[in-house]
Amino acid sequence: MSDGRSESLSRSPVLIIGCGVAGAACAIRLRSLGVAVDLVEKSVFPRAKVCGCCIGEAGLKVFSQLGIRADVLDSGMPTRRWCASLAGQRIELSIPEGVAISREVLDPLMMNAAVRCGANVSMNCTAVVKGSTRDGVSVQLDQNGTTSLHDYSCVVIAAGLRSGNCSGLLPWTEVPHGPFGISVMASSADVDPGVIYMACNEDGYVGLVKLADGRVDVAAALQSGQASGAHGDPITRVRRILSASQFASIELSEFGTVMTTPPLRRSRRAGHGRVLAIGDAAGYVEPFTGEGMTWGMQGGIAAAELIASPFGDLNDVGDVWDRKLAALLRRRKRTCRLVTTALRSPAACRIAAGTLRLFPSLATPLLRSMNKA
Repeated sequence: MSDGRSESLSRSPVLIIGCGVAGAACAIRLRSLGVAVDLVEKSVFPRAKVCGCCIGEAGLKVFSQLGIRADVLDSGMPTRRWCASLAGQRIELSIPEGVAISREVLDPLMMNAAVRCGANVSMNCTAVVKGSTRDGVSVQLDQNGTTSLHDYSCVVIAAGLRSGNCSGLLPWTEVPHGPFGISVMASSADVDPGVIYMACNEDGYVGLVKLADGRVDVAAALQSGQASGAHGDPITRVRRILSASQFASIELSEFGTVMTTPPLRRSRRAGHGRVLAIGDAAGYVEPFTGEGMTWGMQGGIAAAELIASPFGDLNDVGDVWDRKLAALLRRRKRTCRLVTTALRSPAACRIAAGTLRLFPSLATPLLRSMNKA
C-alpha cells in the first residue's frame, strides 16, 4: 500500500453498516486482505427478510471465494429447474445448479464467517454518518441505549433498501418508484423441491421455491399505486396471480408474517469521498432468478479490494467506486430490467413463451448474462 492509504487503514478500521450478504462478503474479503473491520447490524439474527432466497451458479462461485460454499450447500436446497407460467403457457428449463436458502439461515452463516475472519461485529446497533473529511468519516453508533461517536478510515453502506442518503453524500439519481416487493413463508405439498416457480401477469410476478426446512418462500414484485392497490391486499393479489397461472393447482397454506418493501426501482450515487454503498443500498432493479444477492456479494468483494488497493488516495475511493460499480453491473441490470418489464406485458409474454417452447436453449445466454461471475 502507499503510505497515505496504509496509515489511514491502520489508524482506524473500516466500518460496514449492514450485515446482510453484501456487507458480510465485504467484511470477509477486507479481513482476508488484512484490513481491520467493524461490522454493525441494527437487527438481531436470525431475522426474516424480503427475499427470493435463490442463489445461482455465479453466487456459488462467490461462496467458494469466501470459503463458505460447503456450509451454504449443507444448509440449503439445491435448485436445478426453472418453471414459468407465461401468457397461459408453462415453460420448464434446466438451469445451472444453484441453491435456495432463507435469509434466516444464510445471513447468520455469513456473519459467523466474518467473525471467524476477525471482524468486530455489533448487533442491535444503528449507525448514522455524521460527516466526511479528508481525515476520515465520523459516525454515530447507538447500541442498547448508549450513543457514541467514532472516526473511521472508510465507511461502507450495506443497509439495504431503507438506507438513507448519508447526510447528503449519496443522493438519489433515480428516486424510489415502481413496483414493491413482498415476501412470506408458507406451506405447500405441491411445490417440488429443486424447482424455481414464476407466475407473471400485468400486476406483477410471483416466485415460489421450497427451502431445506420444507417451508415455501413466496416472493413477489407487485405494481404500486392506487389503481393496483384496488385489487386487494398483497396476499390476495399473489393468490390471484397464481390462480390465473399454470400453477393454479398449487395450494399454499399456513402463511407466516407478510413483509413488504418500499418501491423497488432506484439508483443513487454509489460513492463519494470515503463513503461507499453496496448491494441494495447502492440501487435496485428487479432480479428474478436470484441475481440480486449475487450482485450484492460481488459488489462487496469488489469494494473491499478497491479499499485495500495499494494505489490512489482513500479520499477518492468513493468516487472511483461510483464509476466502478456502474461498470460492473450496468449491462446485467439493464438486461434484467428489460426482462422484468416484458414479463408484465401480455404480448411480450406470449412471444417469449412461444419462442422458449420451441427453442429453450435461447434462455441459456440470457441467464448467463445476468449470472456472470
